[in-house]
Amino acid sequence: MNTFNNNTQWCKDPLNKKISGVCSGLARRFEFPIWATRLATIVLFIQFPLFIGAGYLIAHCCLDNKVY
Repeated sequence: MNTFNNNTQWCKDPLNKKISGVCSGLARRFEFPIWATRLATIVLFIQFPLFIGAGYLIAHCCLDNKVY
């Protein structure tokens, strides 16, 4: 059986969300663990709060919710 992952689109994941689902959607898109994506976001937010905060807010406003 041939399996093909068709995750070509980044969207928010409302089932695994903590705040808005941006990190869980990004983790699902690139097949990373969700906890690692959230940890990287927090560390980057501590280092660059303005850029990461603005990017997260823009992603929250612009991304669609994943339809299951």
